Amino acid sequence: MATLSEVADIVAAQRQSLAEAALEAMRAEIPGYAALRNEALLADVVAHVSEAVDALSISLARGRPVTDDDVAFVRPHAARRARQGMPLVDFMHALRIAHRLMWETIADWAVHTTGGRDVALEAGGLVMELINRGSTVAARAYLTEEQFLAVEGDRVRRDLLEDLIAGREPAPGPRLTAATKAGLHPDTACAVVVAVPVGPVDDPYSLRAAASLLGQATGDPARALTVLRQDEIVIVRALREGAGSVPGEPVRTAWRTLTDRGTRLAVGISTRYDTVIDLGKAYHEAVSALGTLPPEGGVVCLSDLSVLDYLTLRADETAARIVPAALRTFVTEDSRADGTLIRTVEEYAANDLNVKAAAQRLGVHINTAHHRLARVEERTGCDLRRLTDLQQLLIAIKLLGRGSGG
Repeated sequence: MATLSEVADIVAAQRQSLAEAALEAMRAEIPGYAALRNEALLADVVAHVSEAVDALSISLARGRPVTDDDVAFVRPHAARRARQGMPLVDFMHALRIAHRLMWETIADWAVHTTGGRDVALEAGGLVMELINRGSTVAARAYLTEEQFLAVEGDRVRRDLLEDLIAGREPAPGPRLTAATKAGLHPDTACAVVVAVPVGPVDDPYSLRAAASLLGQATGDPARALTVLRQDEIVIVRALREGAGSVPGEPVRTAWRTLTDRGTRLAVGISTRYDTVIDLGKAYHEAVSALGTLPPEGGVVCLSDLSVLDYLTLRADETAARIVPAALRTFVTEDSRADGTLIRTVEEYAANDLNVKAAAQRLGVHINTAHHRLARVEERTGCDLRRLTDLQQLLIAIKLLGRGSGG
């Protein structure tokens, strides 16, 4: 009469062939395993399956389910797969393949053995317990190691960022490796993006998700160092030769997406710096840009600004008080109205003092544009054909008004 001990002997006898067959199936079905070339890694996979066969053989021989201690052998294998960068989904798929082949061995034995079907059903319960308990222990060990690697990687990136901001070259080791991986060589051009929340952050993982999305928005993630420093996201972007700074529009798109998700940020983007040695200046420049944003946040890309825009953004209260009273009154009153006269002045300046071109841009008759400009001159005392007067009025609009750009 067939017994579980007989099944245990059958499984144990096929230990090596089962392990080799499992490896072959893994490489056929799983891209991550198909890519393995290192003989030591392949041998480790075979050893893992062999130990699983041993655990099942012992469980069958004893007629009892495996315990956590019985499948403890899974933990170091799971940790190694995490360190090797094998995706968890691929690792779990590999476990299922090994268990499937063990069950197929038992099922084949049952077909050719008198009374084997009933024993196979009993053995099936023990196989299922091995699958459930082994998979649970494996996934837990994998995730524990992955979390450790993430924490260690975060620490290395934070330390590297501190070195770069302080102007120190990273010493050989993990920091230099991280810098090289991000494309940050000493003579590499770079720019810095700094983002901070402008409201309470309820979900501790929301900033990590925001860092990921902003990192993708800055360009090739492989050429960026993304660091989360408490509530501050810092992205150091290596720039290719001939490229400008980080483009603002993709970052604004990401900002709008994050805002829709409930994560409101203030984001500052530095100008381009020619070498990583100047990264500290780029960082402080991006931080300084944050101070130009309103309380609800937004994105300011310094490379998108004119010199006049930047100077007026950084101006203090004294600069506003220096503006002549007539100009202050005009800008304040027109801003509170519909801003028609302000927009007319801006288009007039943007079109090189060409009233006809400004009228076309505004969609009005040229006489209407002339009339508006005359009203501006009357209310401000400025001669809009004189560069000094026009420049002073534009500065007043930048400092005190909403301007056409909002």
